[in-house]
Amino acid sequence: MKTITALAVLALVATTWAVSPPAIGTAVDCSKYQAKGSGLACTREYKPVCGVDNSVYSNECMYCMKKQERGIVLRKLHDGQCVKCTRYSEACTMEYMPHCGSDGVEYGNKCLFCNGVAKSRGALYLANYGPCQPR
Repeated sequence: MKTITALAVLALVATTWAVSPPAIGTAVDCSKYQAKGSGLACTREYKPVCGVDNSVYSNECMYCMKKQERGIVLRKLHDGQCVKCTRYSEACTMEYMPHCGSDGVEYGNKCLFCNGVAKSRGALYLANYGPCQPR
């Protein structure tokens, strides 16, 4: 009986180890920013991108440039600013500093927004600081 239990545990461990977790974020096709030669041609347009490294890049092309400089695989978490949601409680203050979520909901402040992120299990991201714009 101990042998069967040991084999079952070993099989479970091997299966868990062999299965890699799903990749977070989306890959970006950097070839569309390729200039003649080996560099990238980026504009100064400000369209922030949040990388899975929780860094904000001024636009997708600048994200690609950093990716190329570092020689690593970075993935885009979402368009827009990154918001770090650590150490937020369920009880929030009444201060009004609106955050517009990707769900179109206006959250009264960062704490309320971060609670929304927690409830969505990370699916919610910041569309913009300030009130949501009518669609």
